[in-house]
Amino acid sequence: MKSVQLTNAKRLAPRFALVALLSASACNDSASSAAAAPEVAARADVVMQTKKAQTFADLCDVAPEKTAPKAFTWPQLTAPAAAGGSGYRWVNVWATWCKPCIEELPMLTRVFGDWKKQGQSVQLTLLSVDADAAAAQKFIADHAGTPATLQVGDPSQVSTWLTSLGLASGSSIPVHMLVDAQNNLVCARAGGISEQDLERFRRAMFP
Repeated sequence: MKSVQLTNAKRLAPRFALVALLSASACNDSASSAAAAPEVAARADVVMQTKKAQTFADLCDVAPEKTAPKAFTWPQLTAPAAAGGSGYRWVNVWATWCKPCIEELPMLTRVFGDWKKQGQSVQLTLLSVDADAAAAQKFIADHAGTPATLQVGDPSQVSTWLTSLGLASGSSIPVHMLVDAQNNLVCARAGGISEQDLERFRRAMFP
């Protein structure tokens, strides 16, 4: 029991040190300090979470084991998808009527552009599930810097396709998928994504 307690103490020590450091920068007023304590602890947890080693299992709804790879397949498309490169491909399933999708597109474009400048290239591929393909193309044309988008041929089959890749039935967009150079599905997750999430993905992809 004593050895377990010592191990836990060592594991938690960096967090306690960070809490103390953040607290030291706060106001000396005791009432203010007491009110700020939960916020300081929360900030410390965010920093520690951001710095810890990341795995795709931590970040994804679906993360096939390397020992049992799962080939990535496209749904029916209106035009063939270009071949993937020598690195990772990030597939973003979106639609013009999906507010979270629209909100995160500029961030995705900017972040992956920054990574490329740092020698960590990830190919961003958009896949629209709009029933009106013209609406998706107009959106891309109206938003300079947004990559061209692929288009599903039959939006009614998207749910079946997502389920075939391991996501839960009824998963809503946006959906994010990571595919490796061997065209294996590395990760699939439903829902919006933040810049902090992407930083965690970067550490998992480029440890």
